Amino acid sequence: MDIISKFVETGVAAISLKTIAAFAPILDERKAEIKKIERKTFVYDDKRRTRNELDVYYPLNSTTTKSGKTPILFFVYGGGYNSGSKEFPEPFSMGYRALGSFFAQHGFITVIPDYRLVPEVKFPASSEDIRDAVNWVCTNVDVIGVPSIPAPDVDAIFIMGHSAGDVHTKVLSLYPPVSSTVQTRFKGVIWSAGSWIIVDEKKRFRPEFPTTQYFGSQEEQREREPKALWNALSDEQIKDYPDILLVRAEREPDWLLLSWEEILPDIEKRRGEAPQMIIGKGHNHISPNWALCSGQGEEWGEEVVKWMKARIN
Repeated sequence: MDIISKFVETGVAAISLKTIAAFAPILDERKAEIKKIERKTFVYDDKRRTRNELDVYYPLNSTTTKSGKTPILFFVYGGGYNSGSKEFPEPFSMGYRALGSFFAQHGFITVIPDYRLVPEVKFPASSEDIRDAVNWVCTNVDVIGVPSIPAPDVDAIFIMGHSAGDVHTKVLSLYPPVSSTVQTRFKGVIWSAGSWIIVDEKKRFRPEFPTTQYFGSQEEQREREPKALWNALSDEQIKDYPDILLVRAEREPDWLLLSWEEILPDIEKRRGEAPQMIIGKGHNHISPNWALCSGQGEEWGEEVVKWMKARIN
């Protein structure tokens, strides 16, 4: 974290590679410990040839739900809508493997799916892929289960997305044509460092090209952004919506901080109370996920674990 604190910039393009490069050797030194967590890869959609797999990370010692089973956390990575993978190439391969191991070490079966990207797909296909991954896990408990821990609890699922993955997670849980088969299984949704608004009516920022490729015209962006989907839900749907946890880094880019100015009052207005919020001290937009299993800057992840465990006990 000492290196990260010296980065003055907060823009994603300016800090991405050097942040990853700062953590990669630290995680590599801890590779043996990280790999103690078993990982298996499964195809969740055999109708597609690519970007149709998910990785499952298994706890050595499970946290158990009231039914005596193991809770599940889905993590949806970001990448600006046009990039990203559940496993980075060398020398950065420990990135999401460390994240999956971290939450597995804390007792959760952790699932990281790949999903299709721009320009291959447009709204809401990425969220549909994630939905399909969730549904596949729920109908294949016997396939993904291992004898060393209690069976996966498909009625105790949490989902966390980061950056663009966070937006896909919001769409998954807020857009009824996509959410109808999965939302009732979610014990909680964890929205981490993703946009609430795509179109800034005050013109303080503009969406980048991959964002417009995915969401469509400006009119479609207004209709499809998470804020609009939230406001379109009925009072009954809001009442039944899972618990929300907001997560962001202390040093996020300006566009994200502006988006957060709107998400807090919007949620409080519809639910009657503000959601719990975690701010990763000293972190930038990229560093929180890469800090997990590094031995530094992991506090935000430990707080997320505490929040999840409070909802299954």
